[in-house]
Amino acid sequence: MKLTELEKTILFVFLVSSKGSREKYLEEDLVLSKFTRRQRILVKRFLKRLEKDKLIIRKEKNYKLSKKGLRIALNLLHEGVKLWKVQ
Repeated sequence: MKLTELEKTILFVFLVSSKGSREKYLEEDLVLSKFTRRQRILVKRFLKRLEKDKLIIRKEKNYKLSKKGLRIALNLLHEGVKLWKVQ
C-alpha cells in the first residue's frame, strides 16, 4: 500500500497524540487542530480514506489507530519520515 505524505503525517499525529496506544480514541477536532486551516478539509477527506483502508477505526466522531495502522506508524517513526508542517 502506497501512502501519501499527508496520510503518513496523519498516522504519525495519531501515534504521537495517543502516545502509541491502540486503545485511546482521539476526537476529530483534536486531530484537525494539529494541521493548518488550509489543510483541514483535506485531512477530513484523508481520515475517511484511512478508515476505508482500515488503518484507523472510527467511533462516532472519534478515531483510534488499528493494529495495522499502529504497525505502519511505528515503522514510519523507525525509518524516519519527511512530514508536512505539523503544529
